[in-house]
Amino acid sequence: MSEMTSRRDRKKHQTRQAVGDAAMRLFLARGFDAVTIADVAREADVAVQTVFNHFPTKEDLFFQERDSFVASPGVAVRSRRDGESIAHALAGGYLRLLGDYHVAGLLMHSLDYQRTLDASPALRGRELELRRDREELLAATLAEEVPPQGDQLRPKLVAALASAVDRVLDGEFRRRLLAGEPADEVRLSLEPLVDELFGTIEAACRHLDEPDR
Repeated sequence: MSEMTSRRDRKKHQTRQAVGDAAMRLFLARGFDAVTIADVAREADVAVQTVFNHFPTKEDLFFQERDSFVASPGVAVRSRRDGESIAHALAGGYLRLLGDYHVAGLLMHSLDYQRTLDASPALRGRELELRRDREELLAATLAEEVPPQGDQLRPKLVAALASAVDRVLDGEFRRRLLAGEPADEVRLSLEPLVDELFGTIEAACRHLDEPDR
């Protein structure tokens, strides 16, 4: 039974990957708004319903890494080492996310990806929604680090500051890509800036790092 389930899961994963790859090829070649779900289904050689089974909306086809993007700051906080500050953990989480994109080959298409994103109002709106989800999830995670008698506003503040740092770094990454710099070089050159910018929220994080002080 487990072997059958395993084969079924592998098949589902392969189908999802094929649909996602087909959609991204079309989006990058023709632009997001010009591509329909029917186009994606034909490109992937599946039924339209199969596309929806794996990706509820067309925007989800573009933001295929949305789950890891939204969850990464909270995961970084939960998995931090003993004695590691929240600010340092958030910086490490940001760098790991960039590293994951690199390993997955997503940085190879970064320039076309950014151009496609910038050209679509629907995608820009969805990106804002994902950033709000990310900030809210991080705030909820941080709130668990504070005792009941603690400052309940501090997690929201830290999450908002971390979100601002994310936006600054992402904006710089995007600016330099559009200026023609290679994605790998931009990623490497941003690493010191990641530590520096997340370090600016260290003071706000201190109450969460040492709640009994």
